[in-house]
Formats: sequence, structure tokens, C-alpha cells
Amino acid sequence: MTEIRSAKEIALERIKDVGEITDDDRLRWKFVPAGEKLGGRYMTERLDLETELAKFGDRELPFVRRGLTQSLLSNLDLPRNETISKRNGKVMDAIMEIKDDKESVAGALGEVQRIFEHYIQAGEGQRAQAKQALKGKFEQSLRQAMRAQGKEFTGQMNVEQYPQFQEEWRKAQTQLELQYVASIDEIKKFLATVE
Repeated sequence: MTEIRSAKEIALERIKDVGEITDDDRLRWKFVPAGEKLGGRYMTERLDLETELAKFGDRELPFVRRGLTQSLLSNLDLPRNETISKRNGKVMDAIMEIKDDKESVAGALGEVQRIFEHYIQAGEGQRAQAKQALKGKFEQSLRQAMRAQGKEFTGQMNVEQYPQFQEEWRKAQTQLELQYVASIDEIKKFLATVE
């Protein structure tokens, strides 16, 4: 018969597998979340990051920066509208400010900016073309369905009003944006590792 163990016994067994907890582990557990919180405040308030970071000691600062970087990068997104574009600018300024390797960061952020510009310029045409193609396909399907029911509609159809069209359009937009998102995610990973 198997022995029934308490949750405490199971937790203690798992802790043994983890090994000894180091000072760096303790600092990481405390100051990465502090950096994430600072990033959240930076996005909603007017903060001077240099002043805020000066409040931490030399041992804590790398962990605070790691959390701050993670928080900031989570706010970097495709510039779908003016609000997101402004937020992206604020994020990129902060990343540039808090990183020591300015040259690497500038190169990576320049690449992000090129992706954003391509998304806005060439991507706009791609999205418009894809939407027109989807509208035509959807309208054709609707007309066929109406003919199958013995009805004929000769006027202009506003297919965008149908929830099914809106759902298909959301899926198509997501598919179109995947290439941009994948490229940005790779750059985010790189920026997370830069000191």
C-alpha cells in the first residue's frame, strides 16, 4: 500500500531537489518584481528612471533592471494606432536609457523601428488588399447561400456587418501580423539579454 504524504513533505522533497538558495536567488526574487513594478509605474506616470534606479544598491540594480526591462518590453507592440505608437516611443526611450551597451541597443531598436515603419507603410496595403479579397469571398458565399434558398440579391452587400466576417477578418489580420510579431519577439529576446 502506498504511503500518503502531506503537502509539507512533498514541498520539502522538491526543495531538496532545487538545492541551496543563494543570496542571488533572494535578490532576484525580491528585486526583479520591484523592477517590473517600476516599469508599470513608468508607463503610467512621469518618472525619471535614472533617479528611480539610483535608489537601489549595486547588488540589487542588475535584478531591478532585469525586471524593468521585462516590464518595458511587454509594452512594445505593433503600432496599430497612435496610442500604441506613442507608448512604443516611450518604451524605446526607456530601454535606451537603462541599458549600458548603447550601441547594441540602438541597433536593435533601429531594427524594431524599421519593422514598425514597414508595418505601417507596406502592411497597410497588404491589410487593405487582404480585406478586399476576404470581402469578395464572403460576399460570394452569401450570394450562393441566398441562391440556394431561392433568393436573389442584386444590390451591394455590407458584409462587414456580419459577425462571421469580423471573426474571419480578425483571423486574417492575426495571420498577416505573425511575421512582424515573430521578428519583434526575437529582438525583444535579444534586448532582454543586453546589459
